[in-house]
Amino acid sequence: MDKGHREQEEENDKDEYVTFKYFQDSFGKYLQEKTTEDNSGESDVNPFRDRICRVFSHNNVFSFEDVLGMASVFSEQACPSLKIEYAFRIYDFNENGFIDEEDLQRIILRLLNSNDMSEDLLTDLTSHVLNESDLDNDNMLSFSEFEHAMAKSPDFMNSFRIHFWGC
Repeated sequence: MDKGHREQEEENDKDEYVTFKYFQDSFGKYLQEKTTEDNSGESDVNPFRDRICRVFSHNNVFSFEDVLGMASVFSEQACPSLKIEYAFRIYDFNENGFIDEEDLQRIILRLLNSNDMSEDLLTDLTSHVLNESDLDNDNMLSFSEFEHAMAKSPDFMNSFRIHFWGC
């Protein structure tokens, strides 16, 4: 193999991966949610965009396989158990293997797009979620408790989707 060809192959190998920042900048529009209130076609940024990228990348770098995996999980045809598994990983902000009170508060604040919620209201909402879903009363949701709660949520499958390339 000549030197020029070998250099070109090495350059191609480098191109098989994209950085976390490049992915967010270039493909971030696919991590947006369409508004449902006015059907204007405008989009709002997905409040979990950073977590989605973190869960699907490896060391803040995306391979083609990572992007395909993400597209598969967020497709309409993905099975519920796969969607639930990745939702759990996305919502586990502190990555301790549980969705604890801190995680729940971050989820609530992001879903409501609010940082100015009173501490009392945030605590009440968090307590309500735990009262409904925390079966062993340890103030956190294990994967099985989260799975049980999501299985009872009729909107989960429809809301845990990203529309890639107009699909």
